Amino acid sequence: MLAVQIMRMAYAEGLTTPEIEYSEGGIMVDNKTRFADLREMLDSSKENLKMDAMKRVISMVAKGKDCSELFPAVVKNVAAKNLELKKLVYVYLVRYAEEQQELALLSISTFQRGLKDHNQLIRASALRVLSSIRVSMIAPVMMLAIKEAVRDMSAYVRKVAAHAIPKLFSLEPELQPQLIECIDFLLGDKRTLVLGSAVYAFEETCPDQLQLLHKHYRSLCRALVDVDEWGQVIMISLLTRYARTQFVAPKNDNPLDPDHFLLLQSAKPLLQNRNCSVVMAVAQLFYHVAPPQQLSIVSKALVRLLSGPREVQYVVLVNIATICAVSDSNSNIFEPYLKSFFVRNGDSMHVKLLKLQILKSLATESNVQIVLKELQTYVKMNDLAGPAIEAIGHCALQVGAVAELCLTGLVSLIANSNEELVSSVVVVLKKLLHQKAPLSLLVRLLRLINSIKAPSARACVIWLVSTHINQVRGYSIDLLRIVAKTFASEAEIVKLQTLNLAVKLWVLEREKSELLVQYVLQLARYDKSYDVRDRCRFIRNLILRPKKLNITLLLSEKPSPISQSQFKDRELYQLGTLSHLLNQKCSNYKELPEFCEVQPDPCARKDPEIVIPQNTLIKEETTNLNKGFYSSDTCEDETDESDDDEESESSNLDETGDSESDESEDESEDYESEEECNGLQSSNVVINTPNVTKNDMDLLLDLDFSSVSIGIVNSKWKRTSAMAPSDNSYEILSPTQTGDLSIKAIFTRSPSLFSNTMVSIDLEIFISSNNNNSTISLIPLDDSKNTSGPIHVNIISKTLYKTNIGINFEDTVKVSKWKCIWECETKKNEFAVEISAPLGEQVEAIEMSKVQFDSEASKLTGMYYSKVPINLDKWTSFDIYHHCNCKLILGTEGYFAAETVANKQLLLLKFDTNEKNVEIFSENVLFGNLFANYIQTWKNNTR
Repeated sequence: MLAVQIMRMAYAEGLTTPEIEYSEGGIMVDNKTRFADLREMLDSSKENLKMDAMKRVISMVAKGKDCSELFPAVVKNVAAKNLELKKLVYVYLVRYAEEQQELALLSISTFQRGLKDHNQLIRASALRVLSSIRVSMIAPVMMLAIKEAVRDMSAYVRKVAAHAIPKLFSLEPELQPQLIECIDFLLGDKRTLVLGSAVYAFEETCPDQLQLLHKHYRSLCRALVDVDEWGQVIMISLLTRYARTQFVAPKNDNPLDPDHFLLLQSAKPLLQNRNCSVVMAVAQLFYHVAPPQQLSIVSKALVRLLSGPREVQYVVLVNIATICAVSDSNSNIFEPYLKSFFVRNGDSMHVKLLKLQILKSLATESNVQIVLKELQTYVKMNDLAGPAIEAIGHCALQVGAVAELCLTGLVSLIANSNEELVSSVVVVLKKLLHQKAPLSLLVRLLRLINSIKAPSARACVIWLVSTHINQVRGYSIDLLRIVAKTFASEAEIVKLQTLNLAVKLWVLEREKSELLVQYVLQLARYDKSYDVRDRCRFIRNLILRPKKLNITLLLSEKPSPISQSQFKDRELYQLGTLSHLLNQKCSNYKELPEFCEVQPDPCARKDPEIVIPQNTLIKEETTNLNKGFYSSDTCEDETDESDDDEESESSNLDETGDSESDESEDESEDYESEEECNGLQSSNVVINTPNVTKNDMDLLLDLDFSSVSIGIVNSKWKRTSAMAPSDNSYEILSPTQTGDLSIKAIFTRSPSLFSNTMVSIDLEIFISSNNNNSTISLIPLDDSKNTSGPIHVNIISKTLYKTNIGINFEDTVKVSKWKCIWECETKKNEFAVEISAPLGEQVEAIEMSKVQFDSEASKLTGMYYSKVPINLDKWTSFDIYHHCNCKLILGTEGYFAAETVANKQLLLLKFDTNEKNVEIFSENVLFGNLFANYIQTWKNNTR
């Protein structure tokens, strides 16, 4: 047993000799016999024995034990009929295929057959094993397998194909063009399970081919919240680089490009993600891409991460310190969370130092007293005394109002018995006393020269005296005499400052100090430090040739030191990267490109469409005009075509189902963006036509309706009429504000006449004064596309006038701002008007069955789902209709369906009468969160 123990001591735990292994009892077991029972079980004809053997093998692999010797016995079972057994075999092969390449090649035909298996897990496992065989000879086989896999019906297989692309690229870089085609196809995938892996393949295979992302950009932004966490990190990093090359630098006074805004809005909800890497990725996106005023939203998310592990704290604090060091405006966003950066007893040393660094950056006139009070506490800690004193000095330089207070406090610490503390104080005083130093303080520092041992502190004392030598000429000679005694044993930094002091005394007090200066120069001439000898040679040539060189240049004043954070130079690297954390360029680091100076064409970011030549359009228009306004042939043809289109669309919907509907929504959005681009391009085209005499019918043709902005968003759900009239009405202008004018807004819950994306609002205008002729003008101050436009009405006093407007609230709680101008015979007044709509009025009731409700609700999980309590007692459906324009699902109790007016996104409500809770399913994450808060304000209708 003693011999066994000695042999066991000769090897590290977990390692064995190539020939023997020790069992739990300490008995030596030969490798040839230790797997004998497993080989027999794997060669058996009984599937239960094979299953038991594979479970044991996978268990050993999971524990880190080497089971490569079983590869021949395991690979025989790759063609087993038992599905569970085949899965375990593929798990083993994925682990050892790269190590046992020759044996794996013998079974390549079996792997190819596995690519055609009806089970998606087997197909994916076969492709994973095939891509793990690192042999160039089978690269064409892998290429064919990947091309088929990217078009597989299973999203999981397509995901595995995306991961196989970088492996094949590293094996055969010449196949990059074909692999790029596969990546381009995967980037257009509708399943978010695939998109994260597709972006990873893009980053590993062709990271510079950003033009491939043009047509996929919008779909990637919209799918960002649904991708898996690590896919989100990679996708955000890629979109950051894309945004820097495709958009101009954002400024506070310039509006953002719609696609630029889409990226920021899509990433904003991820600041609440539970994964720290995702939050950090979104933070760097806003830091590098967003306008400066939007950076404030990341502060709360980053501070939240400080409650995590120490490693996470360190990374987050480094990034916060960099953000604060770049500009004062950035540090202001963290000022509300000042106390979050106070040092705690449980913090590690590197975390404490980072928090001190951030506290220095956050110090302003409004909070400097709080910061100084906290720093005074840190001075009493042995490990933080030096950094705390340095932070106090930084506050004195940054906030001039407390400079005198800080100086007084630092001077009081000079008499401390702690040498390290005094040394730190002296170093800080050097920065504070650069321009002006009291004589009493200089004398006090001179007397401490013998007690100060730290080289940096001794050098600072000598530097202060040489800088203010005119104030202490008599004391400076004594200081040089004291330092000359120990010159040979002093540190290099002290020797250099001593030489500077000596040459200044040579200029100002040559008679009194000539011999002493020559003695110091003689010591420095033969010093062991090259820098000291070089400085001495320079000074000797300077003072021994006074006629040729102006030695008074040594007495010139130096500029004041600038207090700069050590994290300012880290701005060279992208936030959140390893290079930024280490402050040095690491391998595979991708430089963040600069913003483009000229905005590229935004039309490149649309899906490819069939482009009709412009001359064809002109010919068709001319033909239609020649036929007349109402052409019987045209009407009949259009009617037939519309009927055919309706029949084909209905058949397509029946065949393809919901997936086709989702694609149609995306296509409609892209079609709208294309129309905008085409409108911008065609606005500069002028067509010269001859002047002709026009009849009344021709005048109708010349009417220009382009000034009216009509936005149409298609929906796959049928809108139904409101189940109950709205009670939501309020005065937007009251007589108390205007004197005699009253304007009341009433939500009609009917389709808007101006656009199906607008909320229809009736306005009741009433003037109580005796003004016979009054003109009321309501002019929108917002974007004209979001409103129905201005209205102008003539009103007779004491007569109620009604009109209708439409407003697109964009499914948010935004306020639409208008200007009201009231003109009468005697006066003209202007009033500011704000119109807002409750969230319950920003949805419309839709037709839906119980089966469709359950199907759609099952898709809306995670961030799309929320559950909140309600304050309604013994509610009925009319109580719900009172607050929200929705519809009860037929045959259910508590199931309501609606969609948002602006974007036609689904909103499903499921009320639980027993628990007084409501489940909210919303395709719009932000709208769902807002609606959850809105529901909690509901109360029973007391009518």
